[in-house]
Amino acid sequence: MSKLGFPLFLRPEAKLQSAKRLLENGKIRQGLRQLHTLATSGNAEAQFALGELYLADKDVPINPGEALRWFQKAAEYGHAQACQKLAHLCYMGLGPASVDRSTVFERIPEQGAPDYEGALRWAEKAVDGGDPDGMAMMAHLLMQGPDSLRDSERGRELYRRAAEAGNVQGLYGYGLDLLGSAQNAAGRERGLSYIRKAAQGGLADAELTLGTVLEYEGGKDAQAFDHFMKAAEEGRPAAQMKVGVAYYQGRGVERDVSKAETWLRKAAQGGEVEAIALVGDINLQGDGVTPNFPEAHSWYRKAVQSGHAGAAVTLAQLIYNGMGCVADSAEAKRLLELAASRGNAAAKELLQRLG
Repeated sequence: MSKLGFPLFLRPEAKLQSAKRLLENGKIRQGLRQLHTLATSGNAEAQFALGELYLADKDVPINPGEALRWFQKAAEYGHAQACQKLAHLCYMGLGPASVDRSTVFERIPEQGAPDYEGALRWAEKAVDGGDPDGMAMMAHLLMQGPDSLRDSERGRELYRRAAEAGNVQGLYGYGLDLLGSAQNAAGRERGLSYIRKAAQGGLADAELTLGTVLEYEGGKDAQAFDHFMKAAEEGRPAAQMKVGVAYYQGRGVERDVSKAETWLRKAAQGGEVEAIALVGDINLQGDGVTPNFPEAHSWYRKAVQSGHAGAAVTLAQLIYNGMGCVADSAEAKRLLELAASRGNAAAKELLQRLG
């Protein structure tokens, strides 16, 4: 009630802020109730906020299907950020078409193949609404998407616009494009300057790129390691492998085999096949301690299953010589043939020796 005794009616904007404050203060049920009331009455900002909640897995259980539904409703009102989110979901194979793959008992859509055309369509709507994330998303699709969608000139311009708006993905994409087309040191430095800004904005991929550039230049291992570590701590498997290798070789950091294996295991869990084989190498070599043959065998087999030909050759040699297992020439030959079929020269040479 107001001071005069009349009911106090809040504007939709105030109601939205009130709902968000309730959520921030841990009053989840009350906040969600207010947000849902606003959303069902047609408030696009509330619909977008609900969509984000269902993707965040924070105040409510993660549910891409519900997120999709509320983003679609907000997009119908021209909400640019909702359009960008729909573009991203389409890119991830969780767009509107995925709803058709869900059952009446399961509200979460089944992830399918990326819907690039749908992603581009929604990204363009986000761009029309002036959303920088939409600009970066559309630029990516136009420059790295399927050939049928590519328009490098337009993509480059969108990256530039997103970069000018301070969008980290825009800064990174525009910087990579400038770096790739640089004809001299000045052009290269211009591209790197945008990538540095993206890294300063917290983009792990930019940190990884800066580390790789410094590593390639040579003589800057410590600086490269700092960039790799920042990206590794953000969960980038490729950077985790770089950190692991740096610790193992003592490049830019004091050598530490234990830390090397820890980071390589993280990279392996993230799908870096080379890291899987390297963990096998560490256990095989022992490095001052007794080699752990069973562990080495286990990691090499994982690497072989992931397509690593070199690991197949090493494992074949271990099995042929009975190192950590019962010798099995037939299994060793099978592994060598597998590696040879993948173009491994060492495997072909060993097979010739075996006759």
